[in-house]
Amino acid sequence: MEAIKKKMQMLKLDKENAIDRAEQAEADKKQAEDRCKQVGEEQQGLQKKLKGTEDEVEKYSESVKEAQEKLEQAEKKATDVRRQPLPSPGPPTSMGTGGGGCGEVGTGERGDRA
Repeated sequence: MEAIKKKMQMLKLDKENAIDRAEQAEADKKQAEDRCKQVGEEQQGLQKKLKGTEDEVEKYSESVKEAQEKLEQAEKKATDVRRQPLPSPGPPTSMGTGGGGCGEVGTGERGDRA
């Protein structure tokens, strides 16, 4: 009889230990799930931030590309201007304005007297 009581007591103790371990496992599981949820939310936030940063990079890359194209055009224009020969000194030529020389007609730039 004593052996049966001892065996029952050991089984009861084993059961209590198993329940304690199960409760601890449940608590650990809940904690892990909470942490997983927190990390998932953090990941979503970081992905949004990454998307925004990628969009900004794309926008600024386009701006840089446009600026480089404008710079290349300006450099080409400057090179073309430098390659043009200087006008030769000589009599003033009409440039199609009807003014026929330096200054505008009627502006008094030449100091004409009336």
